[in-house]
Amino acid sequence: MDWLAFLAAHSTALWGAVSGVISGVGAFMISLKTVNASRERERIKLTLETSSQETAERAAFRATLMAELAGMRAMMKECETDKDFLKERLNTAEAQILVLKASNEIMEKWVAFFRDGIAPSVPPQSAAPHYGDLG
Repeated sequence: MDWLAFLAAHSTALWGAVSGVISGVGAFMISLKTVNASRERERIKLTLETSSQETAERAAFRATLMAELAGMRAMMKECETDKDFLKERLNTAEAQILVLKASNEIMEKWVAFFRDGIAPSVPPQSAAPHYGDLG
């Protein structure tokens, strides 16, 4: 069989088949490129949406933390005020206790004097007891 004669007799059909295969492969390559580009655009779009959502969530979380921090600072200030007030009350109570102890000792000595008729002896002076501060 002569290939040249076969090609000359069927050249139009062969050229049609070859051009069909080439155009099919070309169309397939173009569609792959289009699909890849579309997929890349969707990936970028999804990344941007996720990034913007994450940024919004972080901003909300930060705002919540800042609000909680401000609340805690306010509570600390209130506690400082209460602490100072309690220190004053403790010091006042300690002073009253000392006065009551001294009054009690004087009364006991007067009762002993009137009951027994013996004058009490004067104890040596000592420093007043110190009960400390809340601190």
